[in-house]
Amino acid sequence: MSRTTAALAAGTAVFALLLTGCSEDSSTAAPATTTTPAVQVDPGKAGRFVVSYRNAFPKLAAGRDDLAVSGVLNQTCSDIKAGKAEADTIAGIVKSSTNGSVSATEQEARAVYDMAKLMC
Repeated sequence: MSRTTAALAAGTAVFALLLTGCSEDSSTAAPATTTTPAVQVDPGKAGRFVVSYRNAFPKLAAGRDDLAVSGVLNQTCSDIKAGKAEADTIAGIVKSSTNGSVSATEQEARAVYDMAKLMC
């Protein structure tokens, strides 16, 4: 499966989860720390994001803990709520999701942006 197809599948999965109102044990979501952005997404939504992100972008998520992955969502939500331009927010997603030598493509970052907009 290509990375683009995986990104689209992740977006669809997250949207379906939001529509069905699935509950998640909030104990799996990362707690707030002093290094995370000001906006903290609901722990249940953050948990669903982490699962979807790991499934859609295994190379970007490899070796990263849940706090680091949910940090991508929290940073994106902070940027959206601050009124940052979409292009700037997507560029921030590419930066915050970079894992070693692996960076998100424009399409993957856009898929993360679309998922985050639904969860913020």
